[in-house]
Amino acid sequence: MNASLAESYAECRRLSRQSGSNFLLSFWFLPPEKRQAMFALYAFFRHTDDLADAPGNNQAAELHRWRDDFHAALAGDFRDVRFPALVDTIQRYQIPEQYFLESICGVESDLTRDRFADFDQLHQYCYQVASAIGLSCLPIWGVRPNFNQDSAIAAGVAFQLTNILRDVHEDAQRGRIYLPQEDLARFDVPESSLLAGKASPGFEPLMRFEIERAEKLFQEAQALRSDLLPDGRRIYDAMTETYHGLLQRISREPLAVLHRKIQVGSWRKLKLLASLAMSQMQLRPRAKTAMEAT
Repeated sequence: MNASLAESYAECRRLSRQSGSNFLLSFWFLPPEKRQAMFALYAFFRHTDDLADAPGNNQAAELHRWRDDFHAALAGDFRDVRFPALVDTIQRYQIPEQYFLESICGVESDLTRDRFADFDQLHQYCYQVASAIGLSCLPIWGVRPNFNQDSAIAAGVAFQLTNILRDVHEDAQRGRIYLPQEDLARFDVPESSLLAGKASPGFEPLMRFEIERAEKLFQEAQALRSDLLPDGRRIYDAMTETYHGLLQRISREPLAVLHRKIQVGSWRKLKLLASLAMSQMQLRPRAKTAMEAT
């Protein structure tokens, strides 16, 4: 792979934009250098997800190859256009390599597991596919040394658990149930009802239980905020508002997740962009007026 560093960053930016993810909105309120670093991370993690979702039966082999390519890239052998930018970002911000490997493991587990016995198992999965990614972002965003890692992990688990509650219908259509088996048994919710999209008597109490679990994780995650520097705090606030807003919508109509995917409304996205823009403007030095300059 002969891509220059500039070409690699440009391709990561192009691939990230192509995804159309709402997550990218928050990147634009970072300084340019940090923004391009986030594009490099996003391009890697997005491709990891895409490999698991690719058609056919070769996903496991492709993820194994992707892991090998990552190790090779760290040694200076770039087999994909994304890697020069990714390795530069890892080295520049001193991001632990283990987070990238954890994310690959989490995605790989989706190929062989579609049930979770208890919340401990689900928590480990959420750590791999969400918290590890968040931890890799923190050095770019700006975080104090010896930050509260437990709260950072809680944030990722809270975001991913919210996704799981949102995607009950979509996952059931693929034969997947992420809600812990012990919780289904506790509230007497048969798997067959979830797979058929039918509300059993225990489904709403089950959802209330999981929503409360997510709320506690959001509360635990708030300790991270004081450890973040201004750039990181803005992105963290944006993501928390987005995901917590989604959880609140689910709480208002918990039975709806059996039939459709609840989404954050356009008005909330506009409000979020406006608040981010205002916070960015407040941090910039105020330009002198013509009169003040004289």
